[in-house]
Amino acid sequence: MWGGWAALILAMLMAMGCAVLSGTDQEDENEKQARWHYEMGTGYFESQDITHAIRELTMALEYDPDHADAHYLLGFIYMGRRNHTRAVQHFREALRVDPQYHSAKNNLGTVYMAMERWEEAAELFEDLLDEVMYTTPELAHNNLGWSYFHQGRHSEALEHLRMAVYLSPDMCLAENNKGRVYEATGNERDAERHFRRAIDKCPQSYQEPHFYLGRLLQRRDDDRAAAHFQRCVEISSSNNLADRCREYLGVY
Repeated sequence: MWGGWAALILAMLMAMGCAVLSGTDQEDENEKQARWHYEMGTGYFESQDITHAIRELTMALEYDPDHADAHYLLGFIYMGRRNHTRAVQHFREALRVDPQYHSAKNNLGTVYMAMERWEEAAELFEDLLDEVMYTTPELAHNNLGWSYFHQGRHSEALEHLRMAVYLSPDMCLAENNKGRVYEATGNERDAERHFRRAIDKCPQSYQEPHFYLGRLLQRRDDDRAAAHFQRCVEISSSNNLADRCREYLGVY
């Protein structure tokens, strides 16, 4: 009985013009479809159509669950949306497929920092610094220094932040972070020096050193503090840091 049904089904498929794919052919087709949906997803992402980008990248993974780049880009999108759980999931999957995916490891550590999982973040950045093929070690040094800072490991934090600036002299983020470490240890003179360096290196777009320098100057009753709070608001007026700067400006 079953043999008759099988013959009938096969005849119907042939009549409809359907081909029965072998295992290898099906794998090739899945890979082709995954690549096509991934490319569509990257196109939507570049056009800032994030909803369609997520849809296409998800479809790519349905065809190929081991598509490391699709996992990475989804992780990056969810990181930007502050959906930390999903970002971690996709960065981990990218690393499962390709343990040498350095950008995925760095971004996974960045998400852990956003989640205040400082020790887990530090482990990833330490691993990156052991990778001889990693091409942006200044990022790992800065992030490792910041992770150590939040663990109270101030001397080690400064060591890595100094190395970040050595490797990338224009890295205003690392200069600002050095200022934060010095301020936390009570060394206001060096804190001020590094906040000013951060401002000098990124004068047009970096709010944080203006806020922290303004706060430091205000503690000294230095009237120059107001100018830094005002500049903080001018750089970007619609975020939490701008709101904090406005609060300090209200004192003047």
